Amino acid sequence: MRSSRRWLSWLWTWVAPLVLPWVILLAVNAWPPGVPLARGAIPREGVRADRCTWACHNRGCAHRPALPAALTGDRALFGKTIDGLYRVGSLLSSDRRRGYGLANLLVFCVLWPALMYALWVSAWRERERLVALRRALESSSGSAEGRA
Repeated sequence: MRSSRRWLSWLWTWVAPLVLPWVILLAVNAWPPGVPLARGAIPREGVRADRCTWACHNRGCAHRPALPAALTGDRALFGKTIDGLYRVGSLLSSDRRRGYGLANLLVFCVLWPALMYALWVSAWRERERLVALRRALESSSGSAEGRA
């Protein structure tokens, strides 16, 4: 019983965070009617004054953005992120668009999830140490009460 519980705990702690997102992704994509809004190419849409469309994605926003410029401006967080992805992409491929796409996949599908998993592992190990410390304190205080 103890070893099966430990095995299940290990499975839930270390394997589930790696496997469950992929299982959910596959389930959503395989479930009828299939992938919502599946596209073979980037759509071409007209500009709308009230909201962002694919035209904003393809050519930049021509309208007043709803979010502050500190987030969405070309010289702020969004612009620096895109610029950084293009720079990383230039190291990966001589084709600018292909390099940008590879950098996107590398950063957002490999590096960011790896960082999140490393933080999960770190937090879980800290939790385990705190639980062990609590048990040690409880057992030492219980034995001290028995002597008194």
